[in-house]
Amino acid sequence: MKQLSLTSLLFLLILACNKEPDNAGQPVYTDQYSIVENKIYNYNNPVQLIGANAFHVFATGSSDMNGWNMDIAREVVGNVKQVRLTGNAILDANGAYLHALQAIVDSNRINNRITLLCPFRWNGLTATDFTGKMPALTYWWNDFKITLQQWALHFKNQPDVWLEVWNEPYRFDRTDGYTDETWMSDMNELVSIIRNTGNKNIIVVPCAEQGQDESVLLNKATQFLQNKNNILFDIHAYEKWLLPQAANIGNRLQQLKQLNLPVIFGETAPINAGALMNPSAFLDSVYKRGMSVLGWVWKYDGNDADALLNAQGLPNNDSNNNWGGMFRTLCLKPRKP
Repeated sequence: MKQLSLTSLLFLLILACNKEPDNAGQPVYTDQYSIVENKIYNYNNPVQLIGANAFHVFATGSSDMNGWNMDIAREVVGNVKQVRLTGNAILDANGAYLHALQAIVDSNRINNRITLLCPFRWNGLTATDFTGKMPALTYWWNDFKITLQQWALHFKNQPDVWLEVWNEPYRFDRTDGYTDETWMSDMNELVSIIRNTGNKNIIVVPCAEQGQDESVLLNKATQFLQNKNNILFDIHAYEKWLLPQAANIGNRLQQLKQLNLPVIFGETAPINAGALMNPSAFLDSVYKRGMSVLGWVWKYDGNDADALLNAQGLPNNDSNNNWGGMFRTLCLKPRKP
């Protein structure tokens, strides 16, 4: 056998000393954020994330979220067509100032916060809300796919930036002809657009029935996840989650866990479609299971019962089952990965 030189031996010794620990046989994850089975990982550590939806595209700067110990901001992109990736803020066609997506990301990153970019409206007008639409039937479908590709290319080397492919697709009552096969086709196409750019970041995929229906995950998610990685499913918890009894909530969460599905609850709030609800039992169930959840919505508005803050920046507890204080208490709890 050929003898190793002294230089070679020294090199091997250096490699051995710098080798990451194997954690008693457990795999070592070198990506900053990844999905492993049904958990979100930050390098080698499973994490639970608690945060809020925010409108920083209209007013960048997220340091005020630090006092609530928020880990993640789901950024509402209300004018996908006109918002820039980089550069200064611009005045859009509707008279609103739009901050560049990179500026929003930079502000979140400085504050150790993950950014989840989510398309909400195509051109800033309510008629082009993404929610409740059949994605492939919207007039902006092809243009959006080009924009999504541009987002994926720009952020592909920024692993703390996650892209959600659509906000709340398909009608809540399925009167649009929705089928789970439609969901499979649309979501596969959107995920492929991102992956074909070389972007390996976490991709967030919404559920059906405007985000509230997890049955498509029970029926199709295992098949959907084949030959894919770093996929996180987004469920929105409003009437179909907050009105049932707490035991029913637990059973539904257990079904998702049994199928080993990676899930984040991207929205929840006490009022939707005029109904007052109490998210307390739901939040308690999610928290105890180490699942991640975001509140709707981080803004200073005492006239909006779903706003987490009142106009003075205090928890908004006005006619909303003490929503602001409830969610702040959750944010300040230790995480349970």
